[in-house]
Amino acid sequence: MSIQVRDLVKHYGSLAVCNHLNLTIPSGELVALLGPSGSGKTTLLRMIAGLERPDSGAVLFHGEDATFADVRERQVGFVFQHYALFGHMTIFENIAFGLRVRPAKAKPGSGVQTRPPEATIRKKVGELLDLVQLDWLADRYPHQLSGGQRQRVALARALAVEPKVLLLDEPFGALDAKVRKELRRWLRRLHDEMHVTSVFVTHDQEEAMEVADRIVVMNEGRIEQEGAPDEVYDHPATPFVLKFLGDVNLFHGRGAAPSAQEVSYVRPHELDIVANAGADTWSVTLAQTLTVGPNTRIEFRREDDGSYVDVELTREAWLGLRDQLSLRNGSQVHLRPRRVTRFAQPPADPAAAI
Repeated sequence: MSIQVRDLVKHYGSLAVCNHLNLTIPSGELVALLGPSGSGKTTLLRMIAGLERPDSGAVLFHGEDATFADVRERQVGFVFQHYALFGHMTIFENIAFGLRVRPAKAKPGSGVQTRPPEATIRKKVGELLDLVQLDWLADRYPHQLSGGQRQRVALARALAVEPKVLLLDEPFGALDAKVRKELRRWLRRLHDEMHVTSVFVTHDQEEAMEVADRIVVMNEGRIEQEGAPDEVYDHPATPFVLKFLGDVNLFHGRGAAPSAQEVSYVRPHELDIVANAGADTWSVTLAQTLTVGPNTRIEFRREDDGSYVDVELTREAWLGLRDQLSLRNGSQVHLRPRRVTRFAQPPADPAAAI
């Protein structure tokens, strides 16, 4: 089931939370809507689901206008951040819920599916419990499960109705880092098995890069860029995309920037520490280091303007370089960028001078 968003607009009061959005999601693709809080990504997801109505524009499912279609007619599965499981129901009954509440009869042409026989429901729920590897917990209740297990139940419940589209709103946001990493890998494998067109909202860049076929970066109600994870990371279309997808050092018209009309950006892992000066280097003083796990972040103070520059190396590489160059706090060395991304200097904000 393909999804098309055409010139979609949504306001809350005078604030445009979705500002003339256009997006095409091919059938079977797993797409991440990535952006900070307030960027419009959840509102866009809710309009695709039919939980919100746009002020103007259209949402098409497989070429057919579904902008004002009822949620049930869209055949979407929705997974929320906080599971939304029924505490008084067993895991089995939670997953079966979407099938049991279907009407015994439906109006012809309404698009509403009828309730399947009980034997079919039990078989379907059993298959889903196997799929999410929770068949041994069928008779438990949500409060008896871990957060990761509850989220897998929520996903199984969404899949029970055989949705044409699966929508996930920050599905792993309430989980700790270790469980989140395990679940997103599991979601990727599950998607590769089922090939349901899926859209998930996240503000976690690593999550989007690891899980999605394509990333849609949103900011202030607009789509800044869309593309494959490597494409968006390696070839950012705007300074916002570059800065949102990882740490970056900025140089305003100095050092790596050839003119005052440009700002240059260099990621911490794209800088080399060298002993000797060159045409493409600048002088710095070692300020401090911080090692977390396998990586070390080294902070340098620039000699020309006093600003700080971060360099990131593996712990092993840093220890070798530190010993080779006899580096310690206060040591003077030089930095050479291996890759520089440049954008035009944004115009000055007149209000900033007031």
